[in-house]
Amino acid sequence: MRDRNKILIVDDKGINRYMLGEIFKDQYEIIEAPGGQEALYTIDEEYDNIAVMLLDIIMPVVDGFGVLEYMKEEGYIDKFPVVIVTDDSSEETSVKAFEYNVSDMVIKPFEPRIIKRRVQNIIELYEYKRKYGNYL
Repeated sequence: MRDRNKILIVDDKGINRYMLGEIFKDQYEIIEAPGGQEALYTIDEEYDNIAVMLLDIIMPVVDGFGVLEYMKEEGYIDKFPVVIVTDDSSEETSVKAFEYNVSDMVIKPFEPRIIKRRVQNIIELYEYKRKYGNYL
């Protein structure tokens, strides 16, 4: 089992990818996908190296739910944790996201120190579960 050292940031807005990348660049290799379609290719290639994916929901062509559906269909949904980072704070979106078993949901704008800590906690918990099973 390889060390998971990459964070996949999927957002159609470059400024959002940049801001999230800056938060994690000292600890992780950052992979950016400017949309859902690009994310699908990246997931196929890198799923074994991804520590976490930060996924926007609202994107053209293939949205975040399209990415989650693909991950579910291809068996990737449990390979690494997914954190939704979105402008959409509706209850409908939250319920739908958590039905895909995402690890967390962060509403933009976010406080960098808080999202960093939340994501690090999720990565640590996921790695513990991978190592020791689901016996928490």
